[in-house]
Amino acid sequence: MATKSPSGLIGPVAVLDVLTAEVQEQVRGYAAGLDLRFSPSASAQDFAATVRGAPYIVARSLGLPAEVLQQADAVQLVHQWGTGTDGIALDVARARGIPVARSPGVNAPTVADLTIGLMLATLRRIPQIDATTRAGNWGPAALISGARDLNGMTVGLVGFGAIGQEVARRLSGFNCTVLYHRRSGPMADTAARHATLEEIFTTCDVVSLHAPLTVSTRHLVGAAQLGQMKPGAFLINTSRGGLVDEAALTTALQTRAIAGAGLDVFAQEPVNPDNPLLALDNVVALPHIGGRTDDNLERMVSHWAANIRAFDAGQGIDPQCIVP
Repeated sequence: MATKSPSGLIGPVAVLDVLTAEVQEQVRGYAAGLDLRFSPSASAQDFAATVRGAPYIVARSLGLPAEVLQQADAVQLVHQWGTGTDGIALDVARARGIPVARSPGVNAPTVADLTIGLMLATLRRIPQIDATTRAGNWGPAALISGARDLNGMTVGLVGFGAIGQEVARRLSGFNCTVLYHRRSGPMADTAARHATLEEIFTTCDVVSLHAPLTVSTRHLVGAAQLGQMKPGAFLINTSRGGLVDEAALTTALQTRAIAGAGLDVFAQEPVNPDNPLLALDNVVALPHIGGRTDDNLERMVSHWAANIRAFDAGQGIDPQCIVP
């Protein structure tokens, strides 16, 4: 199955992300033996040009739409840079017999760290206070009076895979009572308590989303769920923007039905600058950076690069990495 490019390396490997020249060089260093081909932009035209003739495709947060995958004339394997494959046209891949792989759990510690950071930033209003301090306002009372402690809160985790479990472990250091909900039911070896979704939304001070985006989880958090939350509660989302009905969330935040939200993900990415959530002073917004640290870059690239090398050598990939 060996697929050598003219350079003698495995590939080409089409990387569907827009990276700076500096980051591209870092990625090349971590993906030794692969002939990487980076898309110059996020346009469908550039994505299509990048995948043509490439036996391997690596998709990231920008996804792999059906119209792009249909133009991949030599693809043998698609690999997600991360875990969530909702951005990949899986139906097209399955119809063409193209296996799709991912990196389950590899970036869980990094995303969990960001989740805790986003909780603290949202509850303590850190970005807003930073902005006013830089503007010359020392200790603005209106902002500080809205700050809350994470310590001792009841936190609900919707989804309890590798990331959710890492978040739960970190919350133990904040003396939090942790509830979790997962579709497959309770699990052993955790201090957190399994709960229904209704219990999580009605009783928790913080609700943090860690579920994959599927047909059944789209708009999992809508007007009904937001209406169940306590007026002083916070919503955190480091999973997928599509889990939340953004119109309903905007209304809940504008009317102070809930206290605030920390969002690393949005329904449309890159987020539209006119998205009303960005105009609210009780929202902390990030550009989908949950897994983006220098440390995690090496771990993630090394993982998908190793899988591509193994696949190319006919050795197969760990079944846990293959999307069913």
